[in-house]
Amino acid sequence: MTLRSLSRLVAAAIVLSVVACGGGTDSVSDVPADVPDVADLPGDALPADLPDVAADDLPDTSPDDYATDVDVPPELPALPTQAPLATPVDPLKDSAVVSCAVYQEEKCEGGTLKRCDIYDTATQAFVDAPDPLLRRAFLFDRWRDLYQSPEGQAVDREFTGATLPGTPESEWGAPDRLAGWSPGDGGIWTGWSVVASVLRYSQTGTQADHARMETDVRDILTMFEVSGIPGYFTRFHYLLMADDAPTPADLIIRRVGSTTLLPHDRDIAPAALKYLPKAYTDGYAGPDGTIWKGRPMYHGRPSIDQYTGPMTSLPMAYDLLKDEELKGRISKHLTCYLKRLQRVELINLQKNPDLLNALLAYFSAGELKLDPGDLDLTKLDRVVGYVQRQSNVGNDGSLDLTCPDTVQMVPWRIIDASSDTFLADLLEFLMDMNNEDEGENRLDHFYFPSMRGGDAMHLMHLATMAYHFTGDDQYRRFLYDELIGNLQTDRVALTAGAFDLPKYCKSYFGNQITYGPWWAFLHLIGDSPLKELLQRGFKEEMWDKLVKPDKNMDFEIMYAGAVPDAMATDKGAVLTEALALLQRMGGNGYKDGTLVLDDPRRAYPLDPQFVADNAPDGSVPTCPTQKEIDICTAEIDFMGIKLPGPGMDAFACATPDPWQCDIGGGKCVFQQMTVALPPDLRPWSDFLWQRNPFFIGAFPAVIGTSQYAGSDVSEPYWNARRYGIVQAGKGQVLAWRPGVDCGE
Repeated sequence: MTLRSLSRLVAAAIVLSVVACGGGTDSVSDVPADVPDVADLPGDALPADLPDVAADDLPDTSPDDYATDVDVPPELPALPTQAPLATPVDPLKDSAVVSCAVYQEEKCEGGTLKRCDIYDTATQAFVDAPDPLLRRAFLFDRWRDLYQSPEGQAVDREFTGATLPGTPESEWGAPDRLAGWSPGDGGIWTGWSVVASVLRYSQTGTQADHARMETDVRDILTMFEVSGIPGYFTRFHYLLMADDAPTPADLIIRRVGSTTLLPHDRDIAPAALKYLPKAYTDGYAGPDGTIWKGRPMYHGRPSIDQYTGPMTSLPMAYDLLKDEELKGRISKHLTCYLKRLQRVELINLQKNPDLLNALLAYFSAGELKLDPGDLDLTKLDRVVGYVQRQSNVGNDGSLDLTCPDTVQMVPWRIIDASSDTFLADLLEFLMDMNNEDEGENRLDHFYFPSMRGGDAMHLMHLATMAYHFTGDDQYRRFLYDELIGNLQTDRVALTAGAFDLPKYCKSYFGNQITYGPWWAFLHLIGDSPLKELLQRGFKEEMWDKLVKPDKNMDFEIMYAGAVPDAMATDKGAVLTEALALLQRMGGNGYKDGTLVLDDPRRAYPLDPQFVADNAPDGSVPTCPTQKEIDICTAEIDFMGIKLPGPGMDAFACATPDPWQCDIGGGKCVFQQMTVALPPDLRPWSDFLWQRNPFFIGAFPAVIGTSQYAGSDVSEPYWNARRYGIVQAGKGQVLAWRPGVDCGE
């Protein structure tokens, strides 16, 4: 391991104890094995223990205040939960009209050509000129279902060559145009595609859309089942094939000669094969009829990012499902995930002043936004974490694969800051965060709910959903006694936005993987003081401090729908902006100077000058200020060791280039806009809402070679329909429309 790698690990320890909730890239691109996964580097502000209370401040008590000498545990507060979405009524029930799920699909039935089209249940007639936003949402759902979900996994489709804006579906959808898939973040994006399908069913209520939602739920549950470990999620599953095997249109394959199997590329559990297509066991036919067989495998190393997919979508779907077996599998996997997390404690931090000074030095370099009454950072003495141990080739036969009976309360590891072995213990722990390598105690990811606002929310959400599924009081006790009672996670959640970085070194995915589950949590928990606190945190921490400048339509719709009017006093202005952005959300390619919105999202170039010329009024390209450079490049002095700070995406300066900013030392960064850009002027992406909205330009090597699932289009639309923010298209569903005679 290099000195810089070692310093990065120590830096991870500092960040671990300091920064606000963040996510990370979840790609499976090659990364040095000794560098921790950026996806799981923390990003939330430190909470601290409650301030010491002077004896004079304590209430007077007397023996009469106690009824008996026996300690009686206080009664736990109620934990009201509710179905996040009301079960819709099927508008086609008792009707001769039959629902369908894939817009524009055609079939010949009974001698008549039938087409899946938009039907108005109020007028009882098919719609010839549908609302453009509704039509676009159905188109994106169509493309996701038919072309972006091999075995139900929402992943990026790769083409054999350039695909220009406006290319007909019949051309880009042809099997010979498919080069393969980029499935690295399949877990999280499959989750968000399920969110979109759940929201759609909540608005249409049709049998076809219920069946579509049920299929999507089965597909994401299979991403748990393939590991053979209850609660252990995966990024994607695939067939490992010979180099000369043909590329199937509906399966993810990886080729032996071009694939380096990592320690967490594992064989699919035999018991899970029943959930997978026959091709996983029997092979698939090539163009000449030859049967090709492969090795069924899955790619593990799930980060928090990946888990937020099922953590957001499955509780939303749970109460809408009619299949009790599916509901049981949801309950099993999400409760086992919570119980599988192992406890870690860092203790006696107050007895290590060097460590504490390093923490405070890190904060002084950033923009700390603590509110009056927030936790006192200087009082921090103990940090409690919950970590997921990784399944890899280094712990075969020793890792417990069963589902624990209870949430873990006994620490798996204790790291004592007052111990002579503290630094060695800390470094050993950080080495185990190196999730690209194999090892007995390697970790996939970690939560530190006693100090990171996002993590505090995640653990409270997990406990609440487990209680909702099962009614088991152990989860209510864990929430109120341990999380809130001992770790003060309710107060910690109110520091989620306390630390933020300049846009030149900020990771926007951290916000996205926090606000999605937080939004889902707000609809799962019933009326209670905790819900009011979570609504306040969603508004004051996520919106006011972190997301407001970003023109994030996805969040804006959630905020307007989930936070009460009395609290969200700016809701009118937020909705005005969200609706304006929604009109510009769709395909991102320009043809003859015109944006082709009714087109899939692809990797298209954006000229920086074009972006700057068409940016909103008042938005201009700028370089970082010296203060921003200092914040992003600040070093941390940890016990005499200089460690790198947040860092910038710097590169060697090129001359001349008007879009570059010299930050010193021969290094440059790109200019960014002062005001966030609308969706059509942002770089292409798998999920737009997790990317930098101020970045200027996009530079793919091949035009339109990557195509995205588009859940970042359909999910906000169906959510806006759910809240009544969009009224056009209300009551309109997909149904089979009879057409011309087609023979049989």
